[in-house]
Amino acid sequence: MTATQSQTSAAQFAHKAVIAWLMLCLVIVALMVIVGGLTRLTESGLSIVEWKPISGVLPPLDSTEWAKEFTDYQASPQFKKSFPDMNIDEFKHIYWLEYAHRLIGRIAGVCFLFPLVWFAVIGALGIQQSLKLAAIFALGFLQGFIGWLMVKSGLMNEPHVSPVMLAFHLATGFMIFALILWQILSFSNRHEPTGDFELPHPPLALKIFACIAVTLIFLQVILGAGVAGLHAGLTFNTFPLMDGQWIPEGLWPLDTWYKNLFTDVTTVQFCHRIMAYAIAMVVPFFWLLGRNNPHVAHLLPILFSIFVVQFLLGVLTLLFVVPVPLASLHQANALLLFGIAVTIVHRLFIPLKNISYEISGKSALA
Repeated sequence: MTATQSQTSAAQFAHKAVIAWLMLCLVIVALMVIVGGLTRLTESGLSIVEWKPISGVLPPLDSTEWAKEFTDYQASPQFKKSFPDMNIDEFKHIYWLEYAHRLIGRIAGVCFLFPLVWFAVIGALGIQQSLKLAAIFALGFLQGFIGWLMVKSGLMNEPHVSPVMLAFHLATGFMIFALILWQILSFSNRHEPTGDFELPHPPLALKIFACIAVTLIFLQVILGAGVAGLHAGLTFNTFPLMDGQWIPEGLWPLDTWYKNLFTDVTTVQFCHRIMAYAIAMVVPFFWLLGRNNPHVAHLLPILFSIFVVQFLLGVLTLLFVVPVPLASLHQANALLLFGIAVTIVHRLFIPLKNISYEISGKSALA
């Protein structure tokens, strides 16, 4: 092997290592979003009443430390107003889930930062790539701080976190997921085909519909956070009507319209339903429009299928009054739906230039 071949092989290995690292980070972020949803559904999120980024790595290790944690929790509004009869063993159950959520956040930070520095130093990342990834890390740090502000909002007077902070926290988590996925897709587009068929540039109409679809899905996630923050899923547990009406009474009671989305149960659940109907119209039409486009034809039926599952999960979660397994699946599937939508946007705005092919007949995208 010549020196040039050796350098090429090393560069290819480093490139694959970067992709594997980013995929690991993506999985960790997805896990954190899912576990975060479980902490909300099980009322575990307010069990740890202090933010200790460093010392909080270790859980209570003996009965004395457990007693201190429980005493601190007993001073919180959640214990006083929601669980005044809770004993220390019951407390441990909700504590461990919130501890796992925070630990995953710390693991995500470590798994992202140190390999980022290493890959930048050895030259596996260019300056632009390093800066983009550093910005994602900074957003992840901000995400942790937002999470603490959200928890703190539930430790003041009422045992419920601010729906606004919950929406901000969840939206930021989805943004981090999308940004990492975007980098993975960008890194994965590098191929050297032995032959190729040139692909036409994606039409503007498809790009517009992709932007509409991903925006509606993201807004639906924010509305879902509003539903969760107000426990709106515990009311109007019928479908498709709300209290026997298509348009329920009492919508938009506040003059400042956007405040209704985070303060009024009826309004936020109604808007969550309407947004689902809007996505249900956009996604099939998007599939019809792009069914023959080589860039996204294989992804659009996946988008449609995942949306159908998401819609059904949402309806079942509502009808069965928000059981934890269904509600958790609903949130996890929302992340999957958003991820596919982001992938489609990437394929249209940073399109593959050709389809490579081998003499043997095996094909690959380039």
